[in-house]
Amino acid sequence: MSNSQRRNGKNEDKKRVLWRQLEQSGCLWSYAKNPSDIDDNLLIEKALLYLEFEDLHKLCALYPMKQIQRVWRERLVSQGDYYGIINWLLAVMFFDIKKPNQYLRRYGKPRLEIRA
Repeated sequence: MSNSQRRNGKNEDKKRVLWRQLEQSGCLWSYAKNPSDIDDNLLIEKALLYLEFEDLHKLCALYPMKQIQRVWRERLVSQGDYYGIINWLLAVMFFDIKKPNQYLRRYGKPRLEIRA
């Protein structure tokens, strides 16, 4: 067995552990029942939303931080205020962003303003 095969096997094991944890929390009820069938970006998104902060190190062991931050910015921050407090906590505690309010305003979509 080559090093890359071993590495892929270890990554699949890590992905399976993460997937099981998310499945037990009930947030994957409508998705595939096999961890390898789930999109990596979806797994990252759900982990950021539903796992405890202490468990997010599993995410870092599986995916590069740049990919995790990109998924967070594109899928969660882009929702604007919908995930407001979660995004702020992730910005400060997980991504170590120094000016989280400015960052979230910059990447979050603006609220729809309806004028009469």
